[in-house]
Amino acid sequence: MTPDAILALYDWEIGACFRCSAADAFVTRIDEIVTPRGERYELSACGICVLGMEEERRHHAERKGFPYVAGELGRR
Repeated sequence: MTPDAILALYDWEIGACFRCSAADAFVTRIDEIVTPRGERYELSACGICVLGMEEERRHHAERKGFPYVAGELGRR
C-alpha cells in the first residue's frame, strides 16, 4: 500500500502533532489521555508520524504473525 493510500484512510484537520511537536500541521486524531482529575487531552499525529506508526504496526504484525490492516491507528 502506498503512503498516499494509507494517509487517505484518515480524516485530517489543522492542529499539533503529539509525536514530533509540529504545530499548525495537518493531523489526525489518534487517541486521548484522561488524567486522574478527569481532564481530557487529545492526541493527534501528522502525516509523517502516522506513516512511521503504521510502519511500526506492520513490522509488529509480521513478527507476531498477525494480519496487518492499515488505517486503524486510534481505532479500538
